[in-house]
Amino acid sequence: MAIPSILGLATCVPEGKYSQSAIFEYMKPFLTKNRHAEAIFQKIGIADRYFVIDESYFVRQRGTQERNETYMQQAIPLGAKTIERCLDSAGVSPQEVTDFTVVSCTGLDTPGLDLRLAGLLGMRPGLHRVCVLGMGCYAALPALRQVRDVVVARPGSIALVLAVELCSVHFQLDDASNDQVVSAALFADGAAAILIGNEAIPERRVEANSVGQSKPHLLDSSTYCDYQTFDHMAFHLTDHGFRMQLSAYVPRLLSADIESFVDRLLAQNGLSRPEIRFWMVHPGSLKILDHVHERLGLPEHALDCSRSVLQRYGNMSSPTVLFVLNEVQQSGQPESGDYGFMLTFGPGLTLEGALVQW
Repeated sequence: MAIPSILGLATCVPEGKYSQSAIFEYMKPFLTKNRHAEAIFQKIGIADRYFVIDESYFVRQRGTQERNETYMQQAIPLGAKTIERCLDSAGVSPQEVTDFTVVSCTGLDTPGLDLRLAGLLGMRPGLHRVCVLGMGCYAALPALRQVRDVVVARPGSIALVLAVELCSVHFQLDDASNDQVVSAALFADGAAAILIGNEAIPERRVEANSVGQSKPHLLDSSTYCDYQTFDHMAFHLTDHGFRMQLSAYVPRLLSADIESFVDRLLAQNGLSRPEIRFWMVHPGSLKILDHVHERLGLPEHALDCSRSVLQRYGNMSSPTVLFVLNEVQQSGQPESGDYGFMLTFGPGLTLEGALVQW
């Protein structure tokens, strides 16, 4: 049967690069009511982040309309650059793309990024478009599942997914609660694009050395939502942008079901944890990575790529797991036949998993 593969992958960040210490010094006057603020910034595992805004952005309070206008002004060029890099990496032109999915939770407009980017880049008029909006940090994997189904159903399709988030435009510096301090210390801006197409593979679970060309194939995916934990992770629209609610109990909530969630997806593909060479876990925070590492009993360096992305970029919400995949591609040296497991989580509390093989 035809197993969809990743034909191209690219990541991109804004030009504004800021060290974590410099960000704290700027935000410090707004966080004086929280005596833990400096410790939160120092211990969160981040060295640098990239923003579309600079320190002058918060000299006054910004309303939701102004924040959203900033999002649209900045997301279009960032998204276009990311898509161009992705298509170039696969040798595919914009006109060859048949399906286009945009993932975001930090801005919204109509006509949206899907139409504006398709028109800007000269994609075909008959382009099939989908927007995955408001899902948060885990949203890239539902988008990949959707385009995987498309590519399987319509052989010859070439599907593009763009995940773009500008978290910085929604920082709430009028609130020194722990949730808002963690958000200010953790989130960043970035975009990732991934191109999915078909390759004919005779069996669903292929043997080692038969995939070739070190292109990851999307074998299977799974999702789980705990409908009792809505209040622990949320992103609420207010008159002054989106306000994050990120409970300190999230790591414990994640760890409660993560083993069975991972093992179920592996078992239905005849696999177990030791057979997974690459673990691409969304770096929601350093504490979350530590919990996932411990609960799954992973080897010492299994989450090095996730930790590296967190340290160099921060948490960019939905694109972040694709940054981890790109890190594996660039530095992990995957070989034909290797298995990888992508794991994301976010509001709901939702777990998303995807099994890939090179």
